[in-house]
Amino acid sequence: MKRIFKNKVTFLVMFVLSFFLTTCTQEPPEEEQTLPILTTNEITGITTTTASCQGKVTSDGGATVTTRGVCWSTTENPTTACSKTSDGTGIGSFTGNLSNLTPDTKYFVKAYAINAKGTAYGAQKTFTTLQDQTMPEVTTGDITHITATTAICTGNVTSDGGATVTERGICWDTKENPVKDGSKTIAGTGVGEFSCNLIELIPNTKYYVRTYAVNKIGTTYGEQKTFTTLKEKTLPTVTTGDITNITATTATCSGNVTWDGGAEVTSRGICWNTNENPSTEDSKTSDGTGAGLFAGNLTELTPNTTYYVRAYATNSEGTAYGEQKSFVTNKDEAPNTFKDSRDGKVYKTILLGKQVWMAENLAFLPEVSPPALESANEAYFYVYGYYGTDVAVARETENFITYGVLYNWTAAMSACPDGWHLPNEDEWYELFEFAGGILKAGGRLKEAGTEHWSQPNEQASNSTGFTALPGGARGMDGDFINMFVNGNWWMSTKQGLFDAMFLSIQAHHGDVKRPILPKRNGFSVRCLKD
Repeated sequence: MKRIFKNKVTFLVMFVLSFFLTTCTQEPPEEEQTLPILTTNEITGITTTTASCQGKVTSDGGATVTTRGVCWSTTENPTTACSKTSDGTGIGSFTGNLSNLTPDTKYFVKAYAINAKGTAYGAQKTFTTLQDQTMPEVTTGDITHITATTAICTGNVTSDGGATVTERGICWDTKENPVKDGSKTIAGTGVGEFSCNLIELIPNTKYYVRTYAVNKIGTTYGEQKTFTTLKEKTLPTVTTGDITNITATTATCSGNVTWDGGAEVTSRGICWNTNENPSTEDSKTSDGTGAGLFAGNLTELTPNTTYYVRAYATNSEGTAYGEQKSFVTNKDEAPNTFKDSRDGKVYKTILLGKQVWMAENLAFLPEVSPPALESANEAYFYVYGYYGTDVAVARETENFITYGVLYNWTAAMSACPDGWHLPNEDEWYELFEFAGGILKAGGRLKEAGTEHWSQPNEQASNSTGFTALPGGARGMDGDFINMFVNGNWWMSTKQGLFDAMFLSIQAHHGDVKRPILPKRNGFSVRCLKD
């Protein structure tokens, strides 16, 4: 009897324990369950096609987490309908390995967890896959500053191939396809433009040149270019050109430095004497530097005299001369001058085609006004830089002596002496055609050199002998402008009641321009013989 009772007690205890244990492990009622709670953590191990992302389920929401992992997309807010991993069940940390990614692409990532209530997501994170790593891309630039033993070459690393460029530079050889194991100059690291000095070259030798760039994938080269070093430095080569515009006391001679001898030409010009073989110790002009064409104006010559002329050019090795030429000045000055009976001034004149022009700006000055005074209908006379009204004082100024007078259009129309007149548009155009056309006439009409004109005095040769000077203007703002830069000359051709045409020649251009401006402006005058 006691044994039966003991068995019943044991059974009852086991039943109660089983009931309580079962009760403790049951999930809450469905209405109390929620979505899981989780976080999206660090993204690591990023390559061109893979990455790893960590997540953590911190609460299962009262219902078993049956699936957890990472989902991703190239658009925002990825879901489990996108690419995903499956990384176990339950709460706790996990890691998802993302694969089959596209290089150099931005991805959006979220951790996810699923329970009976649905799918929950962690915060969105982003990362970008690495680029595919290839060899760099590099181009070979220009080869400049070539001497007998040196040169400069530029290059540009346009892409590092997704890996750091650890070395870049220029390599060269006397054989094709030079490599960096031969002669080279290193020019740093990374992408971008660079420049290298090629040194210890052999004079008068053809070289092959390539840029190169190195990253961990390998070495790549730019396109091959070639150049030839100069010969050893020698005297320049210069030729003596034609002698033109001969008067009793002046002439013009051209020259051409065809080679600088491998060293900078620091001086060039024309030298002359009444004895043969003139040198730079005799009379000479200085007409710039470097190689190329130039013209020199020979002055203070003696009428009816034979002169010997040579072009010259000087570099660090010495002075070279062109072939000798000779000419004879005119017997007297009378046929090439005109005396204005109004004030006794003598003007140089010149025959250009069928036209006889004054070769100087008109300087007739019956009165003078400051630039603040103006009119389109009454005659006004100005001298550049002079703000007074005293004619005698104005005549003493250097600008009057060199550039003459600035006239408003009304004054210009009656300023030329008897037998001469202010040329119209067609007459100017005839001169332009004689001087080579609109695009070239400016250079051939301008005084050569930079004694009066500003640099560069583009294409100036004065091959016509017209000797156009940059006298500037009296501008519409009531002041003087543009001396040394512009020369402006009125035409008699008017445009309407208040405007007229004029010729403009500029220091920075070799052509001629024919603008239209109000008559109250002040410009120079060149008279044409009737």
